[in-house]
This record gives sequence, C-alpha cells and structure tokens, in this order.
Amino acid sequence: MRTRYTPGPWKMEIYLNEKDMKLPPHIVGLGDNHQVADCCGADDADMANGRLIAAAPELLAACEAAIVALAENPPGRSLSEANLKAANMCRTARDKAHEP
Repeated sequence: MRTRYTPGPWKMEIYLNEKDMKLPPHIVGLGDNHQVADCCGADDADMANGRLIAAAPELLAACEAAIVALAENPPGRSLSEANLKAANMCRTARDKAHEP
C-alpha cells in the first residue's frame, strides 16, 4: 500500500517575525492549506530546500511521465542505455517517494 500524502501542488510560505527577520520556510498544500513540512532555518540553503520540497509533487509526476516516455520501445529499435538508465533513476526516485 502506498503512503498517502498531501496532494499537490504545494507552495512555500515565508513569514517574518516582529523584527522583519525571515522565519524558516513553511510548506503547505494549496488545495487545503494543510501543513506539509517546515525547514529548520532561514538561510539560503534552507530556502533552496523549501523550494525543492514545494516542487516535490510536480517532480514526482515528472518522474512518472518520464518512466513511460523513456521506457517506450520505438518500433524496430531497442532502448538506448541512456533511456534505460534515466528510466531506472526515475523509478528509484518514485519508489523512494512511496516508501512507508
């Protein structure tokens, strides 16, 4: 059984404290504003992590679409090593997203 998660899309929200200092990024689902994740700091790396987390639903969908496209066998031709490798990388990422 696949683990359920907040459906995408997600967005990153950044709040400021009373001194106008950035607080750690907060990731929420757009459909229901459900909290998905919080990063633990507010430096450039944490902001980059927040953007990556917010893009996760789209990245998962891209992996699933790429698996289909890369694994298609053109008529009369075999799959290239590059396509096989890319499809396997996408499968690994997709499976990691669905681990319990």
